[in-house]
Amino acid sequence: MIPRRAAIASIAAITVMAVLALARPAACESAATTPAPTLSVQVRRSLAHDPAAFTQGLVFHQGALFESTGLYGQSTLRRMDPQTGGLLALARLPGRLFGEGLALAPERPGAAPRLVQLTWREGVILTYDPDSLRQTARHRLRDQGWGLAWDGARLYLSDGTDTLRLLEPRAFAETGRLAVRENTRPVRELNELEWVEGWLLANIWGQDRIAVIRPPGAQDAGQVAAWLDLAPLRRDLAPEAEAANGIAYDPRTRALYVTGKRWDRTFVLDLPTLLTHPPDKPRR
Repeated sequence: MIPRRAAIASIAAITVMAVLALARPAACESAATTPAPTLSVQVRRSLAHDPAAFTQGLVFHQGALFESTGLYGQSTLRRMDPQTGGLLALARLPGRLFGEGLALAPERPGAAPRLVQLTWREGVILTYDPDSLRQTARHRLRDQGWGLAWDGARLYLSDGTDTLRLLEPRAFAETGRLAVRENTRPVRELNELEWVEGWLLANIWGQDRIAVIRPPGAQDAGQVAAWLDLAPLRRDLAPEAEAANGIAYDPRTRALYVTGKRWDRTFVLDLPTLLTHPPDKPRR
């Protein structure tokens, strides 16, 4: 027979444990659904951008901006002055190709960098000499191509889903995948990509914000650590401006260049504090 006092203590302990057990899933669920923080951006300046350009990719290299534009019969590769936005050189794609994401990546370590341009649904990757914009090669691409970024060792390719494909730079063979999540929620329609100080940045199709993603090798790889809010930039855009799409990074000045489809301005942004240092490595 259990003494009365011990019985009461046992009942109390069981009650507390039951309450904690019930509370724990609710707390976990709350943590799992908490959105990543939204960060405001600071504009240094803006420059002119062709309002007819259907921007699909943007990259900074040796003091110049390179841009990939889309639409059948209108797709181009451009080199532009990053001070004025003025056009310095242009190469047109064949009318049957729809230009998409753009990155700068060497074929192998130590090789000269080349521009790598995706196409949308045509199954083609094009490479170019950045000085002349002369096409140097064509490669096969499986499935759709949307955005592209280079981290110094591998390429990241988006295709409108919530999963990024990792590619080696020589023949663009797939070497892995990265599912992108905001806590447990898949982040779909990943579009233009850029590598910035160890972080992966992604436009989201149809949204005026940029996802800051923890890359492979970081703690919580694939998680969205924050959002960069581009909505206030629309105050300085023409009404015809469409989706935000286009991110380039100048490591020398630590500036982000952002623009969009049929935007009449490109904005030069200060690098947010979060991006001034790489994400943490996994705990051991």
